[in-house]
Amino acid sequence: MTSKAEHQFELSDYQWQHRLVLVFAPSNDSPDYQQQMQTWQADTTGISDRNLKLVEVLGTGESRVDSEPISPASVAGLRQQFGVPVDQFSVILVGKDGTEKQRSQSPVDLALLFRTIDAMPMRQQEMRSRY
Repeated sequence: MTSKAEHQFELSDYQWQHRLVLVFAPSNDSPDYQQQMQTWQADTTGISDRNLKLVEVLGTGESRVDSEPISPASVAGLRQQFGVPVDQFSVILVGKDGTEKQRSQSPVDLALLFRTIDAMPMRQQEMRSRY
């Protein structure tokens, strides 16, 4: 049953506006998930500067985008689209163009994530136009 607070999540809603970090985990009790969430909170300025949104895709428990619940149908669609089984941990970076840029089966350090993003042509253009 879908609560009123849950919404359908579509990658296209974020295209050209945000980069997405999809964190797939069996549950919020997963040690890898907990480590990734702790890492995510370490540099909110860097996250904001790079227009990043966090999408938590859990096997059990409430899946969210930017702390807002997303529907089970959206969760199933994301798992199918990215080929991530319910019992697997994965972190996937999706660029502003809507394509997968990086994938890891273990928690990702923000410095590595930021280096990957900062090397992208679109990000370089953003940095040039900002200064």
